[in-house]
Amino acid sequence: MRVLVLGKTGQIGHELCKLLDSKDITYDAPDRSELDICDAVQLQSCLKHYQPTIVVNAAAYNNPVMAENEPSRCFAVNRDAVAELADLCNRMNIILIHASSYRVFDGEKQEPYSEKDPTNPIGVLGTSRLQAEQQIRERCPEHIILRLSWVISDRRPNLLRRQAEQMVKHREVYVTPDQLGCPTPASDVARVIVAVLQQVNCGAKAWGTYHYCASEPVSESGFAEIMIAEASQFWELKVRKLIMAKMDSREGFKPPANATFHCTKILNTFGVHARPWRNALSDIIRLYHEEQKNN
Repeated sequence: MRVLVLGKTGQIGHELCKLLDSKDITYDAPDRSELDICDAVQLQSCLKHYQPTIVVNAAAYNNPVMAENEPSRCFAVNRDAVAELADLCNRMNIILIHASSYRVFDGEKQEPYSEKDPTNPIGVLGTSRLQAEQQIRERCPEHIILRLSWVISDRRPNLLRRQAEQMVKHREVYVTPDQLGCPTPASDVARVIVAVLQQVNCGAKAWGTYHYCASEPVSESGFAEIMIAEASQFWELKVRKLIMAKMDSREGFKPPANATFHCTKILNTFGVHARPWRNALSDIIRLYHEEQKNN
């Protein structure tokens, strides 16, 4: 098995490279100076140079607000580059594992989403994510698409970092009680990807789309309450009050209200159990605090 990781500096890519290192799994992970994923010539040269047996694509455009203002850039990264990658993987007999998102759904469903539920993305970002999946299914039969809920880590913008920044700076922090998700540590996502690629490398041909998220769904406001308790161990927080603001009352782009998943299919197929996210929360906050202290 020789793995090529795309998106090494992101939340998932960073943790995946660390885990592959610890398991002595051979991998390569070009950075942006080596590879512009939107450049088809560079992408082809990269695959020919490294000759992977499996590509893990963790590279993506992830800003939902900016995506509305620069849709062409969002689609170039999330759809067009992925279509080219899928074509190349198919022609070169490479297995493709692709990290996708809960944003392919509109969030209107009350129960957790399963892989059989119809998609209906909101906005440019969600649409680009869904169209990426469609391109992979059409172009590269040997693929695994892994849809994820709220990914959290000490890197890059995410719910945990956003809330910590607000709690350090403001006495009042606005949170939504009716936005539900499963905060899923990027390190946990890396664990799942490694479990899948090891089984695929051993001959499991369970191609298709899978859902994964950490156990214990929580609202954004519920997560904020837990964040205050954990983050107060590292910072002197200014926050004194959480202002509950329902999603309908908030201005600007609104994410899907429900980002929770059924994870039965990935459990039954790959034996992957969902882990609780609370166990990792303190470590993530500590790492983020150390980064802020050193900057």
